[in-house]
Amino acid sequence: MQESEYSEYSGPLMFAGRHTELAEVEELLRHTRLVTVTGPGGVGKSALAGAVARRSALAPEAVVGRTDLASLGDPDLVPHRLARALRLDGCPGKPQLTALAEALGDCPALLVVDTCEHLAAPCTEVFTELVDACPGLHILATSRTPLKTPGLYLLPPLPLEAAAGLFEAHARRLGAAEAVAPGTVRRICALAEGLPLAVLIAADQLGHHSADDVLACLARPEDALDLPASAPGVPGRHRTLRDSLGWSRRLCTAQEQLLWARCSVFPGGFELSHALEVCGDHRLLPPGPLAAAFTGLSWQSLIEPVPDDAETTAFRMRRAIRAYGRQQLTRSGEERTVTNRFLTWSMNHS
Repeated sequence: MQESEYSEYSGPLMFAGRHTELAEVEELLRHTRLVTVTGPGGVGKSALAGAVARRSALAPEAVVGRTDLASLGDPDLVPHRLARALRLDGCPGKPQLTALAEALGDCPALLVVDTCEHLAAPCTEVFTELVDACPGLHILATSRTPLKTPGLYLLPPLPLEAAAGLFEAHARRLGAAEAVAPGTVRRICALAEGLPLAVLIAADQLGHHSADDVLACLARPEDALDLPASAPGVPGRHRTLRDSLGWSRRLCTAQEQLLWARCSVFPGGFELSHALEVCGDHRLLPPGPLAAAFTGLSWQSLIEPVPDDAETTAFRMRRAIRAYGRQQLTRSGEERTVTNRFLTWSMNHS
């Protein structure tokens, strides 16, 4: 099984607390054969996909291949990367996708493909063609942006107790778990909002800082963006929360980036109608493009529905996403203008 950008941040440790999700993804994959696990950066998509690959419960005799497309920029090379992962070259005189499909034939196979978001359209096309041509093939993809595949699985952040278990497990590896009070662990994980990447980065700091210092830093989300991951082999997009969010920002359109920055003035839940009033303008974000950008941010898990709020269509930004957006708003020179618009809107709706 080929692996490229994998570390303990995408391995069994980060999979902790995901046994229900593993069973659900495996069941979906049995019936659909082409599934995308989606969700925000650092939520543990690669760890879940890796667990599926290691178990290979779909067919014990299946050929298993795994690859990460993060470093791949040429969409034409997607079939070549998949063939390498499965160790199947096919006929050199034919197009790679055709040769791969013929080499696979009816053979049972599981192909796990990580980090497809920057190649969403070509990946969808290649995966669909392969699954249609190879009745024994199952493909599990991970992508921050959902691919247009028959099966989609949105991976949520960890519940608080599971996040605390992940923190403590990683802290034990660093020899620091006994020094952290359970209540402090829970407060740290609450500020990390259950995002496994944020939980692991927080635990990494125990090698150089006290738990109280880590807690104080996480209470300032703009500072938490730059806390470094210390595990060896961490992919560049996971070295800090800023790196993770920067990767997501590059996937956004210019209008999605602008709306992300402007919506950071909302401290809590907000609706599309609120964003239209506070964040819209006739030049850069008129109503139609703003609504499309709003949908795009939701599609990429950069804004998400407010939990337990079935009566409205309110959305929110997680703390790190909002802090990153606020910094982008400051750099744009719009912070005062948009903040004043928000304050005026708040007073009119109070």
